[in-house]
Amino acid sequence: MENILQQAGLEPLHSADSRRSHIVTWCQKAWKSQWTADISLLLVALIWGTTYVASKDVVSSVPVLEFLGIRFALTTILMLPLTMGAIRSADTTTWITGIVLGLSLFSIFTLETFGVANTSAANAGFIISLFAVMVPIVDSMVYRRRPKIGIFGAVGLSVLGTAMLTLHGYHINTGDFLMLGAALCRAIQMTITKKMTDGRKMDSGALTTMQLGMVAVGSGIVSLFQHPSVAHLTPSFWLITGYLAVFATMFAFFVQLTMIRRTSPARVAVLMSSEPVFAAACSVLLLGERLSVVSMVGGLCIVVAMLWGRRLS
Repeated sequence: MENILQQAGLEPLHSADSRRSHIVTWCQKAWKSQWTADISLLLVALIWGTTYVASKDVVSSVPVLEFLGIRFALTTILMLPLTMGAIRSADTTTWITGIVLGLSLFSIFTLETFGVANTSAANAGFIISLFAVMVPIVDSMVYRRRPKIGIFGAVGLSVLGTAMLTLHGYHINTGDFLMLGAALCRAIQMTITKKMTDGRKMDSGALTTMQLGMVAVGSGIVSLFQHPSVAHLTPSFWLITGYLAVFATMFAFFVQLTMIRRTSPARVAVLMSSEPVFAAACSVLLLGERLSVVSMVGGLCIVVAMLWGRRLS
């Protein structure tokens, strides 16, 4: 029997070590597959789809930069035991990349959180989704190549679907312009992440911790001028902030940083544009809200655009 298996190019699985080796090999192939990257990014979109209402509730009673400082300090503290070894062995290029990406992330979250505090959750969810349109444009400028026309069709359909899903009586306000700035910064950050890490051996965990640490330090220093105090923080604040720190920050940014290095920023943007769909689904399942026919058609447009863009990118 073993000779037959060997002639067929297969190793006989008669030992525990052999089975373990095959399981490890299968897990490594599964982790590196495109499907794993896509599903992981969709999971991040699902998590982020729940964050706008949560963030808006928190910043209604806590200063924005104090909230960001606590959120990212908590995330960094949780990340350090897992990545300290990689951080100690990181070279100068990794540190420079981590600092640059961290400053970019600080800009995104400052604009986004101030924006959420000054507009509706629906407006915020729609405007931030515009980063999907901006990514192919920024990507083409950075890499000096013409973007695929089909990608613009996919992201355009996604934006149309997001508008149908979220906007009901749109009113422009200051928060909308801040969210637009956050969308542009997010598009730039996605592209420069790919540019600065492409072909280089950098530990994703170390880079993630450096980025989050930069946001914690930056927002913490600025918030000191606001005379912050933790005495007034409620159990509800710590529960929401803990959720945002662990799932919407630590897990989400590690996945995004890891997966964007395997694929294109445009593909990531198309997959992440499903965020409003998950936000709407959560509102229906958790809050008992109802979707209109227009909203459901909008959600369908986003799904179609996501599948279309996935095939093109």
